[in-house]
Amino acid sequence: MTLLGDIAVTDPGSDFEVLITAEEAWPAFERAVLSARTYVHGSFRVFDLCTKLRSKEARAVGDDWFDLLAHSVKRGVQVTIVVSDFDAVMATPLHELTWKTVRQGVALAEVSDAKPGQLKIKACLHPARAGMLPRGMLLPSVLKRKWEQLSGLNEDRLTRQAVLLNSKALPELRTVSHHQKLAVIDDDTLFIGGLDLNERRFDTLDHERPARETWSDVHLIMRNGPEVAEAKAHLDSFLDVTSGRCDPPPLSVIKRTMSAPRRMQFPYLSPRTVVNEIEEAHIASFRSARHLIHVETQFLRSSVIAGALAEAAVRNPDLHLIAILPALPEALAFYDDDGLDTRFGMALQKDAVSVVREAFQERATLASPVRPVLASRDRMACLAGSPLIYVHNKVLVKDDDYALIGSANLNGRSMRWDTEAAVAITDKAHVSALRSRLMSHWWFEDLPAEASDPATLQPWWDREIEANGVCLPESRSGFLVPYDADNQADLARSLPGITENIV
Repeated sequence: MTLLGDIAVTDPGSDFEVLITAEEAWPAFERAVLSARTYVHGSFRVFDLCTKLRSKEARAVGDDWFDLLAHSVKRGVQVTIVVSDFDAVMATPLHELTWKTVRQGVALAEVSDAKPGQLKIKACLHPARAGMLPRGMLLPSVLKRKWEQLSGLNEDRLTRQAVLLNSKALPELRTVSHHQKLAVIDDDTLFIGGLDLNERRFDTLDHERPARETWSDVHLIMRNGPEVAEAKAHLDSFLDVTSGRCDPPPLSVIKRTMSAPRRMQFPYLSPRTVVNEIEEAHIASFRSARHLIHVETQFLRSSVIAGALAEAAVRNPDLHLIAILPALPEALAFYDDDGLDTRFGMALQKDAVSVVREAFQERATLASPVRPVLASRDRMACLAGSPLIYVHNKVLVKDDDYALIGSANLNGRSMRWDTEAAVAITDKAHVSALRSRLMSHWWFEDLPAEASDPATLQPWWDREIEANGVCLPESRSGFLVPYDADNQADLARSLPGITENIV
């Protein structure tokens, strides 16, 4: 680890690399794959082999991930990538992306002359599905949506990408997915965090892109530690665990969310939660925190998480909170999608934020990042007069002694349903390096000691973020402005009787 001013920065090639945005994460991942000797084994929600290569080393072998993996296979490396599949009716665009990747894999095997079993790029639907009772109740609306999707697709897309949409069978409701994003290379390198692989996920550290092209994210590379073997054990077992064929292997530093079909599914929309270790790790951290809880998350919707934060705040009057959230859901901010799921998610987040703020009072700072330029105030993707930066981070840092980085958001779906993976960090030097990288990302200048110490930083951050919210963009001290819980709040809609885990 080296120092840049007062900011700790991890060295490329070290045993612990903090990677902020795809500008840092993708080149590091590319180099790790280039160095693979025996295997690359990963699981991602989205993995598009047309994604352009960014590192100089990888661009020496080709232009995109198709070329990089072809190079690896030709060298004798075994490649296994599990890509999440999605309900063909309710999530048609994601389903199409998945099968685009599968077809890329077929072409890759031909081009690289892969040996039998050497290259596996496979789409996996989570086996949990709605029981017959909720499926029957929702069938009319599902059939209507299926017809709408079918009428909007040509024959080529129906046969090559939306491959299950035109099935003659009655639609199944698949409410759960494999949401994790991790890979193990050989037996010595782990790539884990919140970032998938396609051009939509690319962003730079300075976020100098149109708002709808921004994508803040955090990933890690860890080498030669117990995390690598545990992540490999998880990758080897999660499909069997989520199908109900076996119990999850006991792990220590890799934390998981996994669910499986219920033994009696008939009346249930939800799956059976097998492990919710990520939720448990958050709650345990809140309870043991002395001075500071720092979270960065795409969603803060879980009533369980909000309640645990509130309980910790009441129990410990010295506890402070920093929470960094996107100003609006991606679907609404960039695609004008104010459908029922978006509205329900907004209502859940409004309730969770209210619970947290009431408990912490002035000891909580909730912030959203924006670019330090002016934008039209009548645009949706705008806050404090500036274009939004979309937050996809999944980060927990507690005091100076614990952190959790992975794929899970603070919503019921990530805590109880979807397949998620995260790594717990207890080495104080690594926790310090992580916090320093996060701070160097959000603030434009090196911070004073008061703004870096977990025991004192929240009041300083609160003052600066409040000031950023009312000054001209070019005068701000960083990307962060106050989170506005009332932003588009008239769209929020509660759905009594519907589980919060669905969004």
